[in-house]
Amino acid sequence: MIKSVAEIGKKMDALGLWDLLEPFNFAVKPRGTVFPYFCSVFKDRNPRIKMRFLMLEGWQTLHDFVRTRCDNSFGFYSTPSEMPHFELVVFSDSEAKLFRHDTGYQPREVEGPSLELALKILWEAYGVMLRVEVDNKLPLKFADSRAIFARVERAPLEWSDEPLVIPDPPPHVEKISFPKADLRAAKDIPIDANEAVEVDFSIVPGLVTKEQRPRSVYSLTLADAKTGIAFHESHVSIAPGGSLRGVWEEMPSQVLKALIQRARIPGALKVRSARVFRMLRPLCIELPFKLSLHDKFDHLPPGQSGAKPTS
Repeated sequence: MIKSVAEIGKKMDALGLWDLLEPFNFAVKPRGTVFPYFCSVFKDRNPRIKMRFLMLEGWQTLHDFVRTRCDNSFGFYSTPSEMPHFELVVFSDSEAKLFRHDTGYQPREVEGPSLELALKILWEAYGVMLRVEVDNKLPLKFADSRAIFARVERAPLEWSDEPLVIPDPPPHVEKISFPKADLRAAKDIPIDANEAVEVDFSIVPGLVTKEQRPRSVYSLTLADAKTGIAFHESHVSIAPGGSLRGVWEEMPSQVLKALIQRARIPGALKVRSARVFRMLRPLCIELPFKLSLHDKFDHLPPGQSGAKPTS
């Protein structure tokens, strides 16, 4: 009989295998699910949290997770919490809670039919961990075949070890465009070659919409680099039916609109995120300002957009 979240979390934590498992990914695919769920251990910098056990939903999410961990400016995710997955959080006092994460929304504790599925995945993952205790190379069993080790349920309660051949990730494409009317307006505005503007776009930790299911909030800030005085600050969330991609690809045109509204084009834009830098680079083709990447700003508080992924 499958145990509760608290019981499974306690059993997994008691094995003491988190450090051993951290470099590996393995999969669990329950019968009747469209996607395999990829299990990954993720350490947190929060001292209240001992470990996060992620069950990433589908190949695309796994590809994004792996590539973002290698390059924190890759794609559109700033943190694994934005990726679709179930997540077992083991706290420093060994208490465990299970959350569901969906892109654009705040995580929520799992309940209802989703809880049954998540517990099924967790229980099978615990079984894998028991086997890793004896054979710590088990997650690499099918590595020579360019495949991930998986536990697959072919019939009710009948699980087997199977290789999941790793597909090539689709090419990452970004489409940045600007309204022609805005470009014409900007080119008619004088350029102040001695002025620099700090630009930051990032998810705002702790700020959410007031809805039955709260959404995450992203902030765009433009400030005078000398004084630190912000002349533009706006907030946006992913609209129903929208996407994180859309939020990021729209950001450069919002920067352009903010500069037009100010009626002054600076000689330089400073950013502290390689992703923001990449998104704004097409604007350099249209306007003759210098775009530069910095580790930090003199005035704006630390943001999340350029930070290493944390959940």
